[in-house]
Amino acid sequence: MNNIYLFCGEDSFTAFEKAKLWKAKFLEKFGDLNLLVYRGEELTGSEFQTALESYPFLSEKKLIFVSDFLKEGSAADQEKVAQLLKDVPDYVVVLFWEHYKPDARTVLYKRLMELGQVEQNEAKSGVNLQKWVGQRFQGKGAAIGESEAKYLTDLVGANLWNLDKEIDKLISYAAGKRIDKAMIALVVCPNPTSSIFKLTDLLGEKKTKEAVKTLEILVQSGEEATGMFFMLVRHFRIMAQVRALSDQGEKAPAIAKKIKEHPFVVSKIYTQCRRFPVEELRKIYARLMEIDLGFKTGRIRISTTDESELVRELEVFIVKSCV
Repeated sequence: MNNIYLFCGEDSFTAFEKAKLWKAKFLEKFGDLNLLVYRGEELTGSEFQTALESYPFLSEKKLIFVSDFLKEGSAADQEKVAQLLKDVPDYVVVLFWEHYKPDARTVLYKRLMELGQVEQNEAKSGVNLQKWVGQRFQGKGAAIGESEAKYLTDLVGANLWNLDKEIDKLISYAAGKRIDKAMIALVVCPNPTSSIFKLTDLLGEKKTKEAVKTLEILVQSGEEATGMFFMLVRHFRIMAQVRALSDQGEKAPAIAKKIKEHPFVVSKIYTQCRRFPVEELRKIYARLMEIDLGFKTGRIRISTTDESELVRELEVFIVKSCV
């Protein structure tokens, strides 16, 4: 059948963009009187049946547009909708789109796979992510160089929702001027998780100056030093686990299951940890525990308005870890 669709996947931004485009094209051709929009938590099986059975108004088609039903709809309502999908009239187009990667085990997902067209949008990374950034700038009437696009993705990460917001900010700030790294550093709000990966990469490469600069950018963008500290602690704790298991011959997917961490995080750390000898990891973790002890003993004083002492401690931690 060609009138049942599901847009979903880890890249929810692209799924949303495609669903939004479909909706806009439908409105352009058939008008808003033939568009029915439902949120997943609101839609019931009975409402879906009524929507299917009503005829288009002075038109040959109607669109039922449903968001996040596979995530938020009740199991009973999903099963009823799955049953109703067997008999979708030719004059009805049903479009589901999901913010989240759906559970492939559900009755509704299996029915959509059987009867409809399911488009799984995979998360972008590396060169593909940087290419997307370039295309996004171009689509908005602006441009960015390859090295600047990489710098932007290093700061923000692979979340396209966040990247799109930062791209809009950059275009507005640049006002037609060339976008360079200094402008990106000034305007963009770094994603702490991505920046932690970048920071630990720089530590592994012994790039002291760049690592300290990354910390400064995070602080200037309003990130709390305490939050960054505990992210570093968590990051190196996971790294120690990944390093130990990888030394035993385990691969990233198996390690992710064993330590119950997200596969993406483990795959990144799996690559990183080869730069850190076991003894160096012990020293780094010991330095982080010294900072933690500083909190508890009052040696490091912080408040909601002043974290300067902790920032200095983190700078010292970076310098020592790069030696």
